[in-house]
Amino acid sequence: MKSGHAQAREHLFPIYSPRAGRKMRVVILFSGGASAAPFMLSSENYVVAGAVSSNPQASGIQRLEKLGIPVEIFDIREFYGERPITDMERRREYDLELARIVSKWQPDVVACSGYMYILTSSFLGAFPNRILNVHPADLRITEGGRRKYAGLHAVEKQLACGEKFTRSTIHLMSEDVDHGPILCVSQPLPFENRGPAEQQELMKQKCDGPAYRKTLELLSTGSLALDENSEVYHKRGENWIRGPYVMVNEWE
Repeated sequence: MKSGHAQAREHLFPIYSPRAGRKMRVVILFSGGASAAPFMLSSENYVVAGAVSSNPQASGIQRLEKLGIPVEIFDIREFYGERPITDMERRREYDLELARIVSKWQPDVVACSGYMYILTSSFLGAFPNRILNVHPADLRITEGGRRKYAGLHAVEKQLACGEKFTRSTIHLMSEDVDHGPILCVSQPLPFENRGPAEQQELMKQKCDGPAYRKTLELLSTGSLALDENSEVYHKRGENWIRGPYVMVNEWE
């Protein structure tokens, strides 16, 4: 789980390369409260250009509009009609249209904040290595060659396994859900006798949001890169260090 050695720059490919006179553009996808959105504001290096909600009743719509972020509603339930929400053929059709909507803001990065639906290749392929998601567990922890706390009910699983604290992970999305390259890991948040629901709610402010803010800061300055094997490197001074950026506190 430790970061590795420095890497020669010529073998790395920045996920985003800054351009003079242009801020990195971010679009948010959400289905609920979009709790991480306030942490994504007030930067000299990037701007939240817009957001899309899959849910017309999402509380995040009002939150983002109050922050001055334009929001478009693309109701996934309405799009599905009578077809089951698990119909992935229909999901691919939805994702094609979602990609078209998002593209109008010319995003460099797409950030999912409480987006509740699996993204298919129709959307992932439109923004390769540019879609971020937050997960309420340290995805560096593995068991049997797979990430131990990937998937649903991650906080509940960590408590059941005797973990003393939780972290949030910002990762690049891939078709293998919760198994994309890890970019940033938040500072730890001790359980302190909280149950899973209370812990996860507190993580939104103490872990998810700060980790998203740090990740966007690193991306916007060209300080996160992949090598030819999709291994993540972060820049520290003039050196590239193998592994994700691991936060010590929420104010980094």
